[in-house]
Amino acid sequence: MPAGEEQDLQQILKAMQPSLTQIDGKIDSLSYRMHRMSERLDKHAERLDQAERRISDAEDGQTELNTGYTKLNKSMCSLQAKVDDSEARSRRNSFRIVGIAESTAIDNMESFVERLLIQLLRRTTFSDLLVVEMAHHSLSARPPPGAPPHPI
Repeated sequence: MPAGEEQDLQQILKAMQPSLTQIDGKIDSLSYRMHRMSERLDKHAERLDQAERRISDAEDGQTELNTGYTKLNKSMCSLQAKVDDSEARSRRNSFRIVGIAESTAIDNMESFVERLLIQLLRRTTFSDLLVVEMAHHSLSARPPPGAPPHPI
C-alpha cells in the first residue's frame, strides 16, 4: 500500500475513534441491559415452572378429592338406603289411633291401648297374643280446646 493511502487511512481511523468509543459504550450498555433482561427472563421461567408444578399438584389433588367424594357419596347412598329400610321395618307393625280425647286420664298407655284394641275388635281370644310394646301420644304441644286430639 502506498504511504499516502496508509496515512489517509490512519487519519480516517483517528477521526472515527471517538465514534467507535461511543459505539463501544452503547454496545456495553446494551449488553448490560440484555444481561439484566436475561436474568429476569430466567427468574420468570423459574416462577412459571413453580406455578406449573403447583397447578399440576392441585389438579392431582382435585382428582383424588373427586374419587374420594364419589366413594363417600356411594357409601352415603348405601347407608341411607339401610336407614330407610330400618325405619320402614320399625314402622311395619305400628298403629296410629286417632280421636281419643286428650282429657282421658290414662296411667298406663300400653295397657289402655291393649284394652281399646280388644274392645274395638270384639275379640277376647287373642288377648293373650296381643302385646303392645310401646304407646304414646305424638310429640307436639297439647292442642287447644276444640282442636282435634293428638294421635296415639
